[in-house]
Amino acid sequence: MNQQFPTMKNIHPLLFVICSLLALASCQKKNAPLFRGDYSFKTSGSVTAKRANVSDPAMFNITLDNEIGQLQIANLDRKTDSVVVVMNYLNGEVIVTHAYCEGRNITFKDFKRSALRVSIDGNIGVLCEVNVEAKGTMYEDNTLILDQTYEGEAAVGSLKYILYGDDIHTVATRN
Repeated sequence: MNQQFPTMKNIHPLLFVICSLLALASCQKKNAPLFRGDYSFKTSGSVTAKRANVSDPAMFNITLDNEIGQLQIANLDRKTDSVVVVMNYLNGEVIVTHAYCEGRNITFKDFKRSALRVSIDGNIGVLCEVNVEAKGTMYEDNTLILDQTYEGEAAVGSLKYILYGDDIHTVATRN
């Protein structure tokens, strides 16, 4: 019986193929775990307001009240690095949306805020609804900074205001 045992020359290419397959199999997207976790956050910024339905509306700047809350990010789909994001504001508003992670960046699916409080015409506080675009970057694996754009409307009695702001920032620190 002539049994052939693999020689070192034959094992080397086989080992190379096995290692290559293992490396390819482990090349799944793995950006979401960088963001996964619980955070405390603070949001601040400003929006511009102008009267709607006026031929020459005056525009004025509104500084938003600082808002704080808790943010949770959990994996939704490892294959696409999508995550579910829950933002729980201290004022009671809860936002649930999806985001996509790529490297150290995260891009949120557009969402609505319906309990944003702004002060218009002096100290008249009104709740308004805005559409939000958000994207962010992770720093030092524990601080997430989001840049947001708000676009929406507010009403004070019969007066309608159009709101827009791209100077809104959220800083979230991992708990």
